[in-house]
Amino acid sequence: MESCMVGKWTFENNKIIKDFFKENFPNFFLVTEISHGPNWGVKYSNDDLIINIKGDIGFNTEIIIGDESYDLSRFDKNVTNHLKTSSENILYHMMVLKNFLA
Repeated sequence: MESCMVGKWTFENNKIIKDFFKENFPNFFLVTEISHGPNWGVKYSNDDLIINIKGDIGFNTEIIIGDESYDLSRFDKNVTNHLKTSSENILYHMMVLKNFLA
C-alpha cells in the first residue's frame, strides 16, 4: 500500500511541473521524467538551456546554460526556504523560474 501511495505522490509532483511548463514554457520539451520509489523529477530543454528539477522528500531546481550549472537559489535566495517537497514549494520554484526566464 505504501509503495502505491509513494508512486502517486511522485507522479503528482511531476504533474505539477509538467502542467506549469505546458502553460508557461511551451517552447521547452520534456527530455526525461523520473518516478521511482520516493524519487521524482523532470528535465526540460530548449536549445542550450536545460531545466532539471528532481528530488524526494526535498528537491532542487537546476538551470544548465551551455556547460554551466546553476542552482535556482542563486537567482532568488528565498528558494532555500522552499526545498521540502510540497505542491506549494514546487509552485514557488516554478514562479521564480518564470521570473528568471522572463
